[in-house]
Amino acid sequence: MSDSSDDKATTDADGGAKGDSEAEQRVCMACHGSGKVISNLGGLSSKVTCPWCRGGGERLTGMDAQEFQREQATAKRR
Repeated sequence: MSDSSDDKATTDADGGAKGDSEAEQRVCMACHGSGKVISNLGGLSSKVTCPWCRGGGERLTGMDAQEFQREQATAKRR
């Protein structure tokens, strides 16, 4: 009989499952590696650059997606 703790899914600090290959752990979970997410901002669905991986498709450590969006908005106003 296996230990019940072996059956539970565990995750690392970045949210990837422990034991996944290194390549699988780097894939952005928000966009599934596509670099795009669907935004419903303003009531219309549109594909936008993923703020968590900045369109690269790989998870960026220490990334604050909300801060990235604020920086983009500020840059557009200038």
